[in-house]
Amino acid sequence: MPDPVRSFAEIHAAPESYRAYVGRFAFDVSKLPYSDAPADVSATPNPIPADFTGHQLGPTGFDTPVEAAMLLQPSCLGPWCGGLAPDDEVLVFAREEDGVLIVDLEPCPGKVQAAPDAETRDKLAACMRGEDCRVAE
Repeated sequence: MPDPVRSFAEIHAAPESYRAYVGRFAFDVSKLPYSDAPADVSATPNPIPADFTGHQLGPTGFDTPVEAAMLLQPSCLGPWCGGLAPDDEVLVFAREEDGVLIVDLEPCPGKVQAAPDAETRDKLAACMRGEDCRVAE
């Protein structure tokens, strides 16, 4: 099961630049890869344009309203492909690349997870402030 604080720590250590959001996506779900079909592990499905509505994480929490265009980039590993249900509230770590926000939809949740509860959102805000960001064992 994915842990938002662990994901934050991993992404914070990555060389790429990421932003964290909680909200919903609107996109053409028919463009997502079909997960049960045999897939070429090396194949990367096409990116899917999406509109995001929600809030961005800052030092005081998820309190900055955001409406932004993002690209959903699904990937597959064998017959398993990353996916997302439109209109579900999610926590997303979007990678910023050349001014474009890209959401990696991987077969295993990590960069896209169910929206966290209030306590976890507070922990993520503490991480943003540079405070203790360890995962409880």
